[in-house]
Amino acid sequence: MTDITRQLARFVARTSLADIPEPVRREGVRAFHNWLGCAFGGAREPPVTTALAAIREMEMPAQATVLGHDLRVDLQNAALLNCMASSLNAFDDTHLASVTHPTGPVAAAILALAEGRRVSGADFLLALILGIEVECRLANVLTLPPARGNVGFYMTGLVGGIGAAVATGKLLGLDEQRMIWALGIAASHASGFREAHATMSLGYVPGHAARTGLFAAQFAAKGFTNSEVALEGPKGFANVFADPPNLAAAVDGLGQRFEVMANAYKPYPCGIVIHPQIDACLEIAGTPGFDATNIERVELTVEPLTLTLCDRPEPQNAMQAVVSLYHWVAAALLYRKAGLDEGVDARVRDPAMIAMRRRIKVVADPSLAREEAKATVIFKDGSARSSHVVQCRGSLTRQLTDAELQEKFLAQAVRSIPAAQAARVAELCWKLPALDDVGKQIGAALAP
Repeated sequence: MTDITRQLARFVARTSLADIPEPVRREGVRAFHNWLGCAFGGAREPPVTTALAAIREMEMPAQATVLGHDLRVDLQNAALLNCMASSLNAFDDTHLASVTHPTGPVAAAILALAEGRRVSGADFLLALILGIEVECRLANVLTLPPARGNVGFYMTGLVGGIGAAVATGKLLGLDEQRMIWALGIAASHASGFREAHATMSLGYVPGHAARTGLFAAQFAAKGFTNSEVALEGPKGFANVFADPPNLAAAVDGLGQRFEVMANAYKPYPCGIVIHPQIDACLEIAGTPGFDATNIERVELTVEPLTLTLCDRPEPQNAMQAVVSLYHWVAAALLYRKAGLDEGVDARVRDPAMIAMRRRIKVVADPSLAREEAKATVIFKDGSARSSHVVQCRGSLTRQLTDAELQEKFLAQAVRSIPAAQAARVAELCWKLPALDDVGKQIGAALAP
């Protein structure tokens, strides 16, 4: 059966009350009656009053900035929207070992919080690092051998909210017990699968993680409880999302080795597994006398995860192109660039791009490393040019420099705000540890 979703949606859309037999209707009334009684019965219990206190505290409209807009919303939705924005172009950072994008949920949550209270740059930075640390370690629990996790899970959705809860909880001053609860509450929100890629929900999943992490920490701060073994329990986070999990990865070297050091920054706005192929094709396109119009075919050899995540030969729009190996290889060969402008709808639908994508043949080779790729371009006259990239740009051995990060920041920021504002905010980012009030100072920098 291949169309369950459609059948269910159709049933719901087309069914009226007249289609429901009388005994079924009666049982529905009984169910509601029972539920409403239970709701009244528990309305004054401590979990409800505790949650209500947290929600009332969070119910503060127009408290945090939606970046790139002259608009302020409540804290949770600011975290959601700002993390979504940072994820939608797939230009966010990547923890290479687990293919997690860790900073978005953590930073969005604590930046929203920082607009509602004074947070120094030093405290902000500490919280950010700790949130990333826990987030990436839990990703390792699910992905590093002997762990066997389902590659269909959207890892940032599973662990991002926990990282956000840790960072937010740190700024809220949670003690050990409340931090335990925050971890458990956030883990209970863990969600997301990769089928959401190539849709608007590419950014929603990490955005949701940011929001739920903030939510979890604020609930825990009010004393809302959770399991003491939410992460490692038999029916807890690790055992639900991996079979088996690598529990040792959560604490091995804790405090001595920091996962932010294993985090990488993307030079290209697309799935990280596509980057080695882009590098290889840009190298070929940059050779003297290269002429893309004379290409007969392109042969790629890739690490298998590349096809698992980005085997999309015929993307129909920019969202699908973000996770299309074929699109970005074609862009690198045709335009000799692979930036934001090469990912827009017009480029995706360009007949020359469509034709080039169809000339690309891909094979997987498990002996290749995650940062490695081979490309050969065969021309109509039978000649060929090849490239073998062992470590792509943005990998841990070829990290982007500060200057390259600054260039990347400004190129993106000016798409939403004036260049002068972009420059002011960029400068504050570099001075983060010395800031007195992160939210206030960034807000002032964004003022006209």
